[in-house]
Amino acid sequence: MSLDDLRTRIRPELARASPYRWQEGIPDGPVDRFDMNTPADAPAWYPEAIARLAAIPPNDYPDASYLPLKRAIAGYAGVDASQVVVGAGCDEILALCAQLALGRGDRALVAKPTYQLYTVASRNAGAEVVALDPGDGLSLAREQLVAEAANVRLVWLCSPNNPTGEQLAAGDVERICRACPGIVVLDQAYLELGGEDLSGLIAGHENLVVARTFSKGFALGAARVGYGMAQPALAEALDALRPPGSISSWSAAVAELACHETRELQERCAAIVEERGWLAAGMRRAGVEVLAHAGNFVLARSPVPDVFARLVERGCAVRTFAHEPLLADCFRVTVSHRSANARLLGALAELAGGEAPEADSGVRGERTGEVRRATRETSIELHLGLLGGGRARVTTGLGFLDHMLTSLAFWSLTDLDLRCSGDLWVDEHHTVEDCAIALGEALDMALGDRAGVRRFGSARAPLDEALAEATVDLSGRGIAELDLELGAPAIGRMPSTLVPHFFDSFARRARLGLHVNATGADAHHVTEAAFKAVALALRQAVEPDPARSGIASTKGVL
Repeated sequence: MSLDDLRTRIRPELARASPYRWQEGIPDGPVDRFDMNTPADAPAWYPEAIARLAAIPPNDYPDASYLPLKRAIAGYAGVDASQVVVGAGCDEILALCAQLALGRGDRALVAKPTYQLYTVASRNAGAEVVALDPGDGLSLAREQLVAEAANVRLVWLCSPNNPTGEQLAAGDVERICRACPGIVVLDQAYLELGGEDLSGLIAGHENLVVARTFSKGFALGAARVGYGMAQPALAEALDALRPPGSISSWSAAVAELACHETRELQERCAAIVEERGWLAAGMRRAGVEVLAHAGNFVLARSPVPDVFARLVERGCAVRTFAHEPLLADCFRVTVSHRSANARLLGALAELAGGEAPEADSGVRGERTGEVRRATRETSIELHLGLLGGGRARVTTGLGFLDHMLTSLAFWSLTDLDLRCSGDLWVDEHHTVEDCAIALGEALDMALGDRAGVRRFGSARAPLDEALAEATVDLSGRGIAELDLELGAPAIGRMPSTLVPHFFDSFARRARLGLHVNATGADAHHVTEAAFKAVALALRQAVEPDPARSGIASTKGVL
């Protein structure tokens, strides 16, 4: 069928669709992704929620009213549930707004540069897009925006703006709402990561929709859940357009849970914002002109032509804007782990001729180790910092294993970031074994030549009726002698036989001697006491020895 024939069968304006464009040219091999604008880690509470989510029956449609989710969002955002409309990602909320406000011959207003989907949604509704170019630099032409708002059916606003980071004042939004005879959509997808909450303006403006997402600050991009807030009549009109059951039962349940995990949300967002500042400062030292940093991203001017290809050659994929003339010489970087950010800074410094970060800046702690392990059974990214603060972000899909590794990090005062995607549909063995192997390799890497450490550590740890004793020798020879009183066949979803297997695999790859004895009536208590004892012994063994600068061995080598 020719394009002319196609136009006779469909709406002519859709014959040449202009879809949203993802970053093109991402290689299949290992590469650090800085192009997605999603957090590098899943929520810490998510693994423990998996069992609850697994209990949702797969044979039924979701409740199309989504009242529990709306109530949870309303409680989190401080509005009434009648003011909330939910959708499959913030993108569906944007599409519903365009569908409600626009038709063929109508006009929508977009202040560029901004999120591409505003234009896509407007054109898909049959409308003409009035695009305002920025004033000085990349800043909004605010007075022109207010003036043009009187002549359109829909105004798209974004604060903090993606990708310029610019934020709108409440007075700007109010003037636009008063001027526009149609709907004003204010996208605040990045609000949890900074910016002024403008949802309070809804009460005074019946044509305002504030749109948000669970993909950014909440770190639930895979769930695809977003929501809009408006006065009840407008929210109801939008809700009526949403296809029934557009959000899966699992997605609705995980988003509902997220609304009650506000402390974890705040801690994660604060860490991202702190890392964003470190990344932006490092990019400047690398010789790159930073234009803005907001949300979880940094916008910068390309230091060399074809910066995307040059960075991909060095294992880093960033977001570029080939289809946006205003940003043709720019690129955007999503905040990732410290070690990945450091690799990007090293690549940028090489291209721009600036200063590369220090070699040990990968993870908190004076000694660091990083492992990427990918097999047909598991995919693991692990970052370890010795002599840290006991911070842990662990996601393996096995709640009990996450619990044990978090305890290991906490009591050993190491910093641990571990993400594992394993074939748990086969069994738990591959995930547990490969996490132990990766952890051992990271510890071996962090110890380096093992000079200056105490080498030996011994500790006891009780947990109710259980008692464990562990001794560690950073000998350079991997061996484990284990006597664990595990009476139950499984702890949660994890077979008890995998507990000694974990310690054995860890000791071999870390090249250390490990002796653990643990007794008790409850297998959970016995295992947790054993992990705590190992952590305390390891903490002693890796501590700097002020009386010794060399290797703790009469041989002079380990």
